[in-house]
Amino acid sequence: MTRKKEIDREQVLDAAESIILESGGRVFTLDAVAERAGISKGGLVYTFSSKDGLIYAVLEREVTRFQQAVSQRLTDTAAGPRELILAHIEEALEEEDAVTQMAAFLITALVHAPGMLAPARNLYRTLLEPLREAGEEMADVRHAFLAVEGIFLLRGLGLADIPAGEIKSVLRHAREMILAALARTC
Repeated sequence: MTRKKEIDREQVLDAAESIILESGGRVFTLDAVAERAGISKGGLVYTFSSKDGLIYAVLEREVTRFQQAVSQRLTDTAAGPRELILAHIEEALEEEDAVTQMAAFLITALVHAPGMLAPARNLYRTLLEPLREAGEEMADVRHAFLAVEGIFLLRGLGLADIPAGEIKSVLRHAREMILAALARTC
């Protein structure tokens, strides 16, 4: 196979994502990504200094994609923390299970390198800080969000075998809790 001389970073990220989506990360190697992207392993390592660097770039792109999708759900530019969490949960409900598993793989693959979890930490900080600052009036919303993310990470870390249907059920319950909290404030 003829290798490309110029490396398209987005094409490499697409190749990495497709391998993770297809295998759940079980066959995620630099060799597999290089082959899928049609580049040499040396070219891949030149573009991304390590496997962790590649995973970080895919995670960063996935977090950005998810945040943009959540933002599109917010019709009011002055949406508060309840509306933001509701949009987050609704977007999670619409996600395909393979995409959810990919996100979990990306986060859990970097647990050993805490400095590389910045995209996920920033996302959670953005979502949780306003809920904490609001105090007890946001307790139901905060608890619903923590339940949603807890089940996501339990499954992602392989600590619990949770079927996709049960995850969707938890997401729907969390959405109902937030809608009820919104109704109480109106």
